[in-house]
Amino acid sequence: MVSMREQLEALTVGMARQVSGWLPAVTPERYVAFLDMMYHYTLRSGDRLRLAAERATLPELKAFFAELAADEQSHYQLAKADLAAFGRTPSDATPREVSAFHAFWEGIPAERQLSFLGALYVLEGVARHLGGDTRQGLGRLGLDRTRARFLLVHLDVDVEHGARAQALCESLGAHGPEPLLDGARQAADFWVAIHRRALAAASIYSPEDRHPRARNGHGR
Repeated sequence: MVSMREQLEALTVGMARQVSGWLPAVTPERYVAFLDMMYHYTLRSGDRLRLAAERATLPELKAFFAELAADEQSHYQLAKADLAAFGRTPSDATPREVSAFHAFWEGIPAERQLSFLGALYVLEGVARHLGGDTRQGLGRLGLDRTRARFLLVHLDVDVEHGARAQALCESLGAHGPEPLLDGARQAADFWVAIHRRALAAASIYSPEDRHPRARNGHGR
């Protein structure tokens, strides 16, 4: 029987392989599109993690989510600064892939709080499998630190956060392996979709994404 840990690791390895396959074809313009996507993806990181802390009833989870909220609430500024180094500003429209991820996260109820932890296991753990390929890609593009702060910071902090999520999964997994694994699987799918759109899609923004207010009556 495949253990919970093995299933979680298989998900993170699969995520990393998907992105690694796209990296050799990334151009400077595509990298800018990635930074724009990461701005939107991380813009509400603090809010998402605070929501998880509010819904968590297990003390270990509540403390972990609250600490990550404080650590990550301003990470979108790194993506914004990298964009500025290219002479760009973030786009107005929230990509639909990011909106879908927000809806998934906000739909996790308190009774399935371990889904938050499973999601964080893969979202924070994938950096362990991507560090070498990512740094090689930055070198190929000739990007110095002033245009790569978002990635370089996350490659470091995500490894630490991922290790802590892993330890919590091992200690708390018996409370509910099914919601934990379900959260991990769904988060992995959303993360891959977000990166596919930024790194590999034929068209980064479709016409309806350019005018979100006309489509649904509001922006973010």
